[in-house]
Amino acid sequence: MIPHNTGLYVPRGRGYIYIAEWSAQTPPTYPTAFEAGLLGDFVDVGNCPSFEPEPVTEFDPHYSSREGVNLKDLNPVTTLDYNVNFTLDEMAATNLKMFLMGTLDAATMRIAGLQNAGKEYALIFVSNNPIGPASVGYFWKMTITPNGAVQLIGNAYLQLTYMGTGLADVDNHVSSPYFDYKIITTTTTTSTTTTTTSSTTTTTTAP
Repeated sequence: MIPHNTGLYVPRGRGYIYIAEWSAQTPPTYPTAFEAGLLGDFVDVGNCPSFEPEPVTEFDPHYSSREGVNLKDLNPVTTLDYNVNFTLDEMAATNLKMFLMGTLDAATMRIAGLQNAGKEYALIFVSNNPIGPASVGYFWKMTITPNGAVQLIGNAYLQLTYMGTGLADVDNHVSSPYFDYKIITTTTTTSTTTTTTSSTTTTTTAP
């Protein structure tokens, strides 16, 4: 679909977040079929009230000194970057481990805080919009840090806020080292999501 088309409006964004850890320089195994629960190394991190990817660029502008005022005549890109801000509100041990940048002893449920800072992750976003086009985002590599404090005492639901700082995965994705974002059409039930491109049914897999 191309503008103008009311079918492109998304009045209420919804979706799922899946996160996997890198093992040193080895990327995680990607899902083969979300609807069949074949998630590879990725884990559903639960309810995500907010998900905000943000591409970031820096420029080195050049100004001509030939006139009475500086005229910008060149604006080359010098830095490509991206951030992903997101919020989780399920206090799972794995989510807390990621927030506290620690290691988790599954037997005792003890998190050793700040013992895993700099850990690298991959993230997949799968939209589940009730109205409008759907999308799938594959974010190949990032570090994840807290994006503010967690309010352990208060009158609202506890939330964990994170910032993912994008890294380039040139070794595994030469033509698109930061992320891939795909616009798809979707048919949704309460428990499964089937994605299609034009008239051909496909599973959502990493490229």
